Amino acid sequence: MFLQKWQDPRLSWDYKDYGGLKLLHFAEEEIWLPEIHLYNNADITEVNHYGSVKAIVLSDGTVNWVPPGAYRVECPLDSTHWPYDTQTCEFYIGAWTYHGWQVDLQLWSNTSKVHPGWFMKFSHSWQFIKGSIIRIQNKLACCPEPYVMLKVIITMARISPVFNSTVVIPACVISMLTLVQFLLPLRESRRLTIGCVSLLLTLLMLLYLATALPPLAYSLPIIVKFFGQTLMVVVVSVIVNASIMRLTDARVPAAVSVPPPPLLKTILTGPLATILCIQRYAEKVGLSGGSAEDGEVLKETCSTSYLHEWLLVAAAVDRIAALIFIITFIITLIIYVTPV
Repeated sequence: MFLQKWQDPRLSWDYKDYGGLKLLHFAEEEIWLPEIHLYNNADITEVNHYGSVKAIVLSDGTVNWVPPGAYRVECPLDSTHWPYDTQTCEFYIGAWTYHGWQVDLQLWSNTSKVHPGWFMKFSHSWQFIKGSIIRIQNKLACCPEPYVMLKVIITMARISPVFNSTVVIPACVISMLTLVQFLLPLRESRRLTIGCVSLLLTLLMLLYLATALPPLAYSLPIIVKFFGQTLMVVVVSVIVNASIMRLTDARVPAAVSVPPPPLLKTILTGPLATILCIQRYAEKVGLSGGSAEDGEVLKETCSTSYLHEWLLVAAAVDRIAALIFIITFIITLIIYVTPV
């Protein structure tokens, strides 16, 4: 509701001459009304922001008009913490053709705060947090008259009980499924199945978020970044698991006929093996590096050595992917738990 009050001497009368009548109701087309409009209107075709309500006129010429106002403003949406985001909108109200000497806008009771009771709740998706009004008086170089407008700042928080079931819970389920995938042994065939299921669920969540996100947001939500990084990590894990299954397939002996780069082997058998918890694979690489006199035995020994070396590389990539996922999950959780 937009409370408007002004003095109109033409509407004053002596209530003693009219049987003590001190108050009258006038329709909006029967009296003069200030031409107050929204400057940053989102819908340029909408110029009538107020409902058709009567004005209350007192005998001293005081006019009180409290119409319900509907304003449509384009606000820059910061969706970083979506669906638990808080948005701040600004809209500017003033006279369209009158300058400040003709229509001087003043704050009601000299207060700069916006009270929740001034708003009629039509949306179940937003909750009013706070608001303020600032009176701005501008002077143009062309004109001596001041131009007055009111700057209203409203802060609202999104009410998102639906998103708890459609976004938060699926995110937790996909996260747990991904963690279970990393906990299984590398050669476990069910690991590939769980990875494919997690990959499919992550893709479905990204498709859902593409339709649920606000279209005018200028920032990417953290939850979308989380699912995007989860998608990449799961893809890497699936590729690693599929590669291991091929390397250990006895029907494909040529799969391990080429060794990994020596520098990579040196790095992975050093202190990094302890950090990534892949000492078991590093020890097998060291034990399989023996020699044999017979050519066929030597060929088989080299093939076995290459197999362990590639398993070491695969285990390192898998551990790094798991570490990236855990760090991403913790950071995302901290950001959402910490109040803005």
